[in-house]
Amino acid sequence: MDTAGVAAALGLEPWRLEGALKRKTVFHVRDFQPPYLVFKKDVSHVERGTAVFLGEGITAVRGFPKIRRAFYLEPMVEASFGREVAVEEKMNGYNVRAFSMDGRVLAVTRGGYVCPYTTSKLAPLLEEFLAGHDYVVCGEAVGTENPYAVHRYPEAGGFAFFVFDLREKATGRALPVRERNRLLEDYGIPAVRLFGIYPREVCAREVFAILEDLASEDREGVVLKDPEMTLPPIKYTTSRTNTSDLRYAFRFPYDYGRDFFFSRIIREGYQAVEMEEDDAALRERARRLGESILLPMVETIRRVRAGENAEEEHRVRVGSLEELEALLEHLRQMGVECVLGEVWEEGEDYVAEIRRQKFRSSDKIRANLGLER
Repeated sequence: MDTAGVAAALGLEPWRLEGALKRKTVFHVRDFQPPYLVFKKDVSHVERGTAVFLGEGITAVRGFPKIRRAFYLEPMVEASFGREVAVEEKMNGYNVRAFSMDGRVLAVTRGGYVCPYTTSKLAPLLEEFLAGHDYVVCGEAVGTENPYAVHRYPEAGGFAFFVFDLREKATGRALPVRERNRLLEDYGIPAVRLFGIYPREVCAREVFAILEDLASEDREGVVLKDPEMTLPPIKYTTSRTNTSDLRYAFRFPYDYGRDFFFSRIIREGYQAVEMEEDDAALRERARRLGESILLPMVETIRRVRAGENAEEEHRVRVGSLEELEALLEHLRQMGVECVLGEVWEEGEDYVAEIRRQKFRSSDKIRANLGLER
């Protein structure tokens, strides 16, 4: 590997990259063609999730920048944006960057690894577009049939992809919102919903009205953006999303860090204050919050006490058994413990059940209950 060449392409000092490779904060994926590097942590200015492909040339796909979260919305909007603010839907799925390399469409997930399952789904959708545009297509993969994040959207079915950014591969510069949407519409590629572009001074009020509708439909939240994409965006989620996250995480209470739990509980406090909730609304929020913490945890403890494992069930739809095996191998490489359940044919597809094992929670609960594994 030409370490000096990779470092130069990324604007890094060679010793920084060499040190990161030794520490394995940059991981060399050798069993893919071409081999590539994954940045598992930030290295200087190079973001976590960056993937660098080592073919005849060097192709770098920068990690997706972290989006700041608003706890108290109105003052943050005032401090973060200019005259106008674009408000888009934040969807509940998994972050994907798709791009073309040597005429082949590849999809990498937020961590920077090529996902064979997502690649097979996105290649037909994006092949024509990426043949003529050297962009990285950033979007959210959603639906009920994927191995990562399951949420039911009426418009998504088993799997769908909605674009929220187009970025120049070489520079990482994002296209302005209007220009991005015009281009996507020309190719029939779905974009996340744009609720509107509002004057900054009324934006927070508009967002709270939008959130009320989103919450009633069990949808996640919004991302606020500078329409020209020159200022960093911020995100804001519904109360139902916060409690849904907690409900999921407390099913596996020892597999998630305390920061995950704490931040979502804190969000509830700030949102209740900013929305000026009366006593009845506050008590309803408290009930919803408490139930999201206690009920799933009790269910899992009882399940483990009965001799079962804490596990998460997923369903995937693939075009061949070879695609299924490639996905399972990918998950194993990511360190995901999973068990393949039932597999059946539906038309030309295969549908498979995958059970992701949460051994940390299972083992800790067994130990606390005084049970042997």
